[in-house]
Amino acid sequence: MQGYKFNHGFTLLELIVSMTVLAILLGIAVPSFMSTLDKRRLSGAAEQLYSDLQYARSEAIKRNTPVFVTFTGAGTTWCYGIATAVCTCTTANNCQLDGVTKVVDQTGFRGVSLSDFTNVNFGPRRGTVAVNRTAEFTSNGRTVRVVTSQLGRVKMCSIAGAGYISGYPECPAN
Repeated sequence: MQGYKFNHGFTLLELIVSMTVLAILLGIAVPSFMSTLDKRRLSGAAEQLYSDLQYARSEAIKRNTPVFVTFTGAGTTWCYGIATAVCTCTTANNCQLDGVTKVVDQTGFRGVSLSDFTNVNFGPRRGTVAVNRTAEFTSNGRTVRVVTSQLGRVKMCSIAGAGYISGYPECPAN
């Protein structure tokens, strides 16, 4: 009686079929994954500005002095800094509160564009601003707005339509 011979490994046909199935799965998963990453970068940029505006407002009230959020650039090359005077976020150590540099730029939010946004000056009395401000972050047809009202209230919303991002209220029509 002859014993069975065990093959360890794959045949060429099994390898080709496995690689084909893997390629099909990757072809379906990668675009969805990239879309998710893009949405997270867009949301992250908007939420960072939202929290920094809230922070600047609270600092103006706490310090009883105006606090400025100063923007430089637009499109995919932008930055902003927070200080008690107008500052330049592209100059090292120019935007500081209590000796701590407060600067955010586009490097962590690749592919996210910021509309041409005007500086915000939070007053010491109730953290109000002189004029309503709206910043629009855009990436691949999706838009998230960060809106500051004259009362100092900061809110976020997403533009309705194909680029709507769930989790944010729909922006009112202008």
